[in-house]
Amino acid sequence: MDLHQFLGILRARWRFVTLVMATGVLLTGAWTLSTPATYASTATLLVSTPPSGVLDPYGSVQTAQQRAQSYANLASDAELIQRVASRLEGGFNGGSVTAEVVPQTLLLRLNARARSPEHAQQIATVTADEVIRMVKQLETPSNPDIPAPIVASLASKATLNPTPVAPNIPLNLVSGLLLSLLVSVAGAVVRDRLDTYVRTNDEVEDLTGHTPMAVLPFEPSVREQPLTSDEASGSLSEAFRVLRTNLNFTSLDSSSQTILVTSSVPDEGKTFVATNLAIAMAQSGRAVLILDADMRNPNVATLLGLENTVGMVTALLGRTTLDQAIQVHESGVHFLGTGPQPPNPSEVLDTQAMRNLLSSLRDRYEVVVVDAPPLLPVADSAILATEVDGALLLVRYGETHREQLRQAVGRLTAVNGRLLGTIINQAPLRAVGQYGYGYGYGYGYGDAASAAGRRRSKDRGRRVLR
Repeated sequence: MDLHQFLGILRARWRFVTLVMATGVLLTGAWTLSTPATYASTATLLVSTPPSGVLDPYGSVQTAQQRAQSYANLASDAELIQRVASRLEGGFNGGSVTAEVVPQTLLLRLNARARSPEHAQQIATVTADEVIRMVKQLETPSNPDIPAPIVASLASKATLNPTPVAPNIPLNLVSGLLLSLLVSVAGAVVRDRLDTYVRTNDEVEDLTGHTPMAVLPFEPSVREQPLTSDEASGSLSEAFRVLRTNLNFTSLDSSSQTILVTSSVPDEGKTFVATNLAIAMAQSGRAVLILDADMRNPNVATLLGLENTVGMVTALLGRTTLDQAIQVHESGVHFLGTGPQPPNPSEVLDTQAMRNLLSSLRDRYEVVVVDAPPLLPVADSAILATEVDGALLLVRYGETHREQLRQAVGRLTAVNGRLLGTIINQAPLRAVGQYGYGYGYGYGYGDAASAAGRRRSKDRGRRVLR
C-alpha cells in the first residue's frame, strides 16, 4: 500500500476515523474524571557511614551506596509495611509507599501516595521513621564499644503537597487522543482490506480495464421523478449528458450504435440507467429506441408509462408487425417492450429471428439501447452481447462485490463481447467527490421466475421505484 492509497482510505473512511477518535477521547475523559485524586509526599533519608579513622572515603561511600539500595528494597518488606500500617490512623486506606535511591548519592527517597495530602504526608513520615529504626536495628553491632558501620538519618521531612499528582487530565486526554487515532487508522485500514465491495474508480478500472464513463449522483427526487430531462440542471441530468458524450466518442466511425446495458447481479439500477440514457440520447436529436430484453422481469414500460402487452416476443412470433409493436414516448424515445413472457427467454434470444430483429432495429435507428438482465444469474445478456456493438456494465457503489464484477467481465470476455465501459451507480456523497444513485428493482430468476411473473402486475410500480 502506497501513500496515495493510504490517504484515499482515510478520505473514504473519515467518518469512521472521527467516530473512533471521538469515542476514545470521551471514554478517556470519563475515566479520568471518575478516577479519585491522588496526592504525593516525599521524605528523604541519608544513608552514610559515621566518621572514623579509616582513610578510605571512597570505599566508605561505595559501602553506603550499596546499603542504601538494600534498604530501599527492604522498605517494601511486608513486616515493615505492617509496622507502618499499625501506626497510621486507619491504616494505609488506599495509600502506598515506594523507595528509591537517588542515583550517584547516598539519599534514600520515600515516595508516598494517598487520597489526601495529609494522609500521604503521614505515610511518608511514619515510613521514614520505621526505615531509620530498621537500619539502626540491623547495623548496630553486638559489641556496644564498636560503632555502627551504617547510619540512616532524616535528610528532609515529608512534604505536604496540596496539588494532586494524578489523574493528569491533559496528559490522559492527549494519550487517549493518540491511542484513539492509532486504533481508528488501523481499523480503517483493516476494514478497507476486508471490504470486498467496489467503491472507487481505481477499483473499477483494475477489475474491468475501463475507467468509469460516468458516476451517477444521488438525488432523492428520483423516486418521485425517475426520468431526467435535457433542460434539467441537476447533477444527475448532467451525469447522463456526460455519459451520452462519452458514448458518442466510442462510435465516431459508425452511423448507428446498439448498446447493451447490464449489470453483474440484480438491483444495481440498470433499467433506470438504460431508460434515462435513451432519453438523453434522444434529446440530442438522434433517433433512439430502447428495447426491453429482460423478459424475466420487464420494467421499462412501467418506467415510461407505456404498455408491455405487445412487443418483441409478439413480433418474433409474427402476431404483429414491428411497426405495430413499437411505441413512442413523449420524450421522443421509441420503445419496444418484451411482450408476453416466454417460458424459455434464453432460447428465444438465441435464435436467428432475434438476430434479424436486432439487425432491423439497427437499420431503423441511430441508437438502440437494450435493457438486458444481469450477467451472473442467467445467460441472456451473454447471448445478446454477441449481437450488439458493445455493453455498458453497471457497478453499484458499495453493493457490487469485486468478485462479482470480475466474473461479469469474464462472462463478456468468454463470448467475445465488447465492453464499452462501466458506470458507477449510487455512490454516496463522501465517495471522493463522486456521487451516484441506483435505480434497483427486484428480480425473480430461476425457480422464482414464475412467482415473480404472477406478482408483477400488482407490485411493478413499487419495485421499479425501490
